[in-house]
Amino acid sequence: MNYRGNKYTLIGGWLLLVFLLVACEPQPLPTRRALAAFPPTSTPVPTKELPPTSTPVPTPTLLPSPTPCASTGEVVQGVLTSQLAGTVPYRVYLPPCYGQDGRSYPTLYMLPGNIHTDSIWDDLGLDETAETIIRQNQIPPLLIVMASGGYLANYTSGGPGSYEEHILNELIPFIEATYCAWPTAAGRALGGLSRGGYWALEIAFRHPDQFRSVGGHSASLLDIAAGPDLNPQYTALTHNLGNLRIYLDIGDRDPAIANTLRLHQDMIAAQIPHEWQLNPGGHDNAYWSAHLEEYLRWYTAPWPLTRPSYPPCSPK
Repeated sequence: MNYRGNKYTLIGGWLLLVFLLVACEPQPLPTRRALAAFPPTSTPVPTKELPPTSTPVPTPTLLPSPTPCASTGEVVQGVLTSQLAGTVPYRVYLPPCYGQDGRSYPTLYMLPGNIHTDSIWDDLGLDETAETIIRQNQIPPLLIVMASGGYLANYTSGGPGSYEEHILNELIPFIEATYCAWPTAAGRALGGLSRGGYWALEIAFRHPDQFRSVGGHSASLLDIAAGPDLNPQYTALTHNLGNLRIYLDIGDRDPAIANTLRLHQDMIAAQIPHEWQLNPGGHDNAYWSAHLEEYLRWYTAPWPLTRPSYPPCSPK
């Protein structure tokens, strides 16, 4: 019995050992490939496009081109009360859209001959010529003051109490107080024909700091009463003219050509810069009207075309 019992006990022990060995045998682990093949354990969240990180540049709005000025220029007539000459008429050409932008205008003062009135430059067509080339944007809008002559212009030679004093101390201050005239030397030009050409040169050569430009058109340099302190043929050479621009022109059949030609030659010898034009023609309206555009282009050359370049106009 004991043997038998021990036998069964031994057999049972072996069986138990085999069972434990089988149960405890290590199992193979899954490979990395197998892990990768497993389905995801959660539903992926769909991605959403993010807004750009910088503010987009707006497309510029194209503005319409400015409407060109619709109004035309005009010539206005007025009267100046002068302490030297009494009641003196004048004319002023006002360019298209005068005064609408609040800016001042460069101003050209044009003097008449001894047999003329303030109408001569108007009659020659200076205002119509200016209007045309202003509209073409070839010269800047400007004021053109057409002065009267009369007794002072014909019977004085210069200095105090003369036409010179009237222009400098009465006409120019009056115009600059009444209209939107650019009130400095940089904005003033002075010109004249025949006797008016004498006066333009006489005034500007004695007062070169008052004008940007001066022109003598068929200037009658024949005043024998004008001494060397007044006569442009002398003051052109004896005065420091600074940066004054000077224009001389005359017809080749003009009876007053000799003294103007001499002035031109003396200025060349003295190395005084100036514009010289000897043209076909005589001393008459046909000559002057043929050169109006040349005059205007020369006078306006230093002045800018753009209106914002000009100083504001004081209320008038």
